[in-house]
Amino acid sequence: MSARQLLSGAAGHVDRVATHYRRLMSTFFVAGSWRNRAAVLDVVAALDQTGATSYSFVRAEYDAEAAVLAAPGGADDAAVDSPAVRKLFEQDLAALRAAEQFVLVLPAGAAAHVEAGIAFGLGKRCWAVGPVDRSETLYRIFESMAPDAAGLIDRLRALRVV
Repeated sequence: MSARQLLSGAAGHVDRVATHYRRLMSTFFVAGSWRNRAAVLDVVAALDQTGATSYSFVRAEYDAEAAVLAAPGGADDAAVDSPAVRKLFEQDLAALRAAEQFVLVLPAGAAAHVEAGIAFGLGKRCWAVGPVDRSETLYRIFESMAPDAAGLIDRLRALRVV
């Protein structure tokens, strides 16, 4: 075997190891709406299949007090300064800070869009998936906007993110 072939084989191995490592180290914060939780679950499942890890409200573990608020409509009438709201906020914000990347599943409400802004402000890579009802100039924060979970995964793979 020539030195060139040996180096070429080694380079290929290094690429495969690097891709595997990126896949293991890719952590995503997936935000969306309770009304759209089926699509959020689709995105989380698609990320799982790539070997990436993710945090999302649809499968986060909350203590009993916060779990009530995390349910659909549970926080609608809660006082913003209540201990339960504070706990839920702190847990989700800690997960957002810990993630390397952010995914917004559309359509989504105001809270998920606030999370997108926080993620962008923290320097996270931001992605969006789902139907876009109307153009928003601030959607420029997203590196890519995919129509569905499969499209998101295709884009992430093309960019060697997963």
